[in-house]
Amino acid sequence: MTIIVLYILLGIIAFIVILLHFSVRATIKASRQGVDIKVKWLFFTLYPRKPKKPKKPKKKKGEPETPPETAQQPDLSENGLEQFIKEAEEVQKDTTVEEKTEKTDDTVIEEKTVSTESKTVKTKTKKKKDKQPKTSEETTEKKGKIAQLKDKFKAIKPYIPTGWKYFKKLLKKIRFTNITADVTVGKEDAYEAAVWYGKVQGILFGLFGWLGSIFTVKLKRVDVHCKFNEKVTDGEIFLKVKVRPSTMIHIAFCLGINFLRIWLRQRRERKRRIKAIRKKRQQALKQKQMNVNNTQKG
Repeated sequence: MTIIVLYILLGIIAFIVILLHFSVRATIKASRQGVDIKVKWLFFTLYPRKPKKPKKPKKKKGEPETPPETAQQPDLSENGLEQFIKEAEEVQKDTTVEEKTEKTDDTVIEEKTVSTESKTVKTKTKKKKDKQPKTSEETTEKKGKIAQLKDKFKAIKPYIPTGWKYFKKLLKKIRFTNITADVTVGKEDAYEAAVWYGKVQGILFGLFGWLGSIFTVKLKRVDVHCKFNEKVTDGEIFLKVKVRPSTMIHIAFCLGINFLRIWLRQRRERKRRIKAIRKKRQQALKQKQMNVNNTQKG
C-alpha cells in the first residue's frame, strides 16, 4: 500500500515538473494605434482576462414578477403645455438666484484667502528670525543615522554580487523570438529623407543589439522603407516573449541556497570574533591579577 502511495506522489511530482517546463508566452504588437499584449500559459489566457458576466438577481418564492416600467407619455394638450412653460420659467429664476449667491460667496472667499496669505508670509518671516544654530545633539543624531546606514550596507554587501549574478542569469533566460518590424519613413526633401532613413535604421539595430546583450533575442525580419517627397513616420513591431517557470524556480532555489551559505559564513565569523574578544578579556584579567599578586609579595 505504501509503495502505491509513493508511486502516486512521484507521478504527481513528475506531472507538475512537466507542466512547469511549458513556457509562459506573451505576444506584443505595437503600432501607431496602440499596444496589444496577450499573455498565455498552455491553454489559459492570463492577460487580458475576460470580463465577468453580471449575475442576475435571484427571485424569491412567492414574489410577483414586477412588470416593466411604462414610459410616461407627455401631455400635449394646451393646458399641459402652459404648465410646462410656467415650470421652465420658475426653474430659470431659481438658477439665476443661485448664480448670484455663488458669485458673492466666491468674492468673500477670495478676500479671506488674501488675508490668510498675508498672515502666512508674516509667520514665515518670524520663523526665519527665530531659527537658531544647530546644537551638538542634532549633529550627533545625524552621525548616528549615517553610522546605522553604513552598518546596514555592510550587512547587505556580501549578498550583492551573488544576487546580481543570478539576476543576469534570469534576464538571459527571457527569450524574445519572432521579432518582425516593418517601418516606413520619409520626408519631403530627398537628402533629409535619406539621412532620416539611416538614423532610424541605426536606432532599430542598436536597440536590438542592446536587447541581445541582456536577453536572448532572435530576429525574424526587420525592414525599413524610405519614401521620398512625402513626410511619413509609420510602422509596426511584433514579438513574442517566452519564459519557463521551471527555470525561474531553479534560479530562485540556487539564489536562496547561496544566500543561506553567506549567512552561515557571517554567523561563524561573528562567533569567532566574539570568542577572540572573550579570550583577550580573560588574558587581560589574568595579567591584572598577576600584577596585583606581585605587588602584594613585594
